Formats: sequence, structure tokens, C-alpha cells
Amino acid sequence: MATFNIRQLTQLLAFILSLTLLSLSSGNVQAAPKAELWAFWQPTSGTVQSAVPQFQTWQRFLDTYVKDYADGLNRVDYASVTATDKQQLKQLLNEISAIDPRGWSPAEQKTFWINTYNLAVVSLVLDHYPLESIRDIRLSFKSLFNGGPWEDKYLTVAGQELSLNDIEHRILRPIWPDRRLHFALNCASIGCPNLATDIYQPESLEQQLDAAEQDFLNNNRAVFWQPRSKTLQLSSIFDWYQIDFAGNEVQLLNYLQQQGAVNHEILNDPQLKVSYDYDWNLNIDS
Repeated sequence: MATFNIRQLTQLLAFILSLTLLSLSSGNVQAAPKAELWAFWQPTSGTVQSAVPQFQTWQRFLDTYVKDYADGLNRVDYASVTATDKQQLKQLLNEISAIDPRGWSPAEQKTFWINTYNLAVVSLVLDHYPLESIRDIRLSFKSLFNGGPWEDKYLTVAGQELSLNDIEHRILRPIWPDRRLHFALNCASIGCPNLATDIYQPESLEQQLDAAEQDFLNNNRAVFWQPRSKTLQLSSIFDWYQIDFAGNEVQLLNYLQQQGAVNHEILNDPQLKVSYDYDWNLNIDS
């Protein structure tokens, strides 16, 4: 029976851990969290009203550092962000911590959470830049096994510490079931729907969500037909969150056809194969 000294055992554990991290960070297999309501965030008219933030600082950042390219991908010039602009984003997150949005209108709450999520993601990336992928960020031991910082508590709202997954899966998705949310939330990755160049506004929310949906569906990051192999390559978003789009894959394909993202002839091809893929590389303007 083989015996190990402390040094050898440490090296072995490090090797096993590195293999685990590699499989988590390089693969596209991901079990999406369920939409499970965090009861504290249930909207209520009895909540003391906080002033609705205007997110002007966030809009100025978007105007300055987010650029749209001919390939349909909005890229962020992380390398050019000044220390002052980075600090202003931090200050905005600090101001948000004192806000309680539960008494606002549904549209106000929804836009608040979308803007806050996207702001937090960019601020998180800037905290650790340069890096190749948001999945390289490890804020805690928990991050090692979640393929990135999704479960780490990064910001505070109304006295509650929140993670990115809290916002998406315990507030937005269960309170406002809306498939278009997946096109509005940005995860700082090439495969993700675009980081919008304009903040979301309550009065134009529906139009903005519709535009975000069409913007992504009309890009080959979402739907890419490979005629030689008869393969319809879809974004892994449609795999991870299929339940938000359709009851099964056939219904998902019907949804994509109804949205004009795939034509009838492709879906009727008897040799049709469907695959899913996602590019986790940083959405950097290089």
C-alpha cells in the first residue's frame, strides 16, 4: 500500500483541485439555479418608500466605455477605466445599499434590479482586472465549486447581503417570470447577451426588453446554423434556462422560429441536430 508524506499529499490535493477547477471553468455544462423566491424581497405597498435611483453614474460609464461592434457584440474597454470612474461605480453601489425598493412600482423594481446586477458585474470584473473570464474570479471557497463568483455576497441592498445569483434567481425570476430577463442581464462574457449601452428605465422597460431579445436572437451567439453538419448551435442559455422559454426542446425550437431566429426548413430537416455552446471569455474591447 502506497504511503504519502505531507508534501506529497499536499501536491496530490492541489492536483485534484486544479482538475476540478479546470473542468468547471472550461466546460459549458452548468446546472442553472432554480427560481426560488427570497420572501424578504416580495413587493409590498407597506414598505417605506426610498428614492428611486437614476443611475446617472452608471449611464456615464456605459457612454464612455461600452462600444458596439459590427459583429453585434458590445465590448467593454476595461483597460481604460480610470481610478476615478471605478471609484464612482463603487460609490453608487454604496448608495444602493441604503435603498429599499420593495414599495416601488413593478417596473421601477424590475429596472432597479437589472441595472444593479449589470453594475455589480462590471464593478466585480474591474476589481480583478486583468483577467480572461469572470469565471476566474474566486471571492471565497464557495467560488471554487461554482464556476465563478455567482454565489458570493458582493453587494448590499436594504441591509441584505446579496450575490449575483440572489438577484437573478431569488428576486427577478421568481417575482417577475419573464424570459426576456435573460437577454437584459449581462455576465461580462462574449457568449452573453449584450451589456446594453443605455440603462433600463421604468417607462420604456417593455420596449427595451423586447429590443434586447431581438438583438440577441439575431446574432449567431444565440443561434448558428451549420449546414454541412446539419447542426443548429444554440446558446447554452436556452439549455440552462429552457424552463423559462418552453416546456421541452421542440417547444423551444418553435419559440425560436416564431421569433424569426430559425426558419421552418431547418426545423424540418430530418438530419437536424441541436447543440449548445457558450463563450465565457471576457467581453473586452481589445
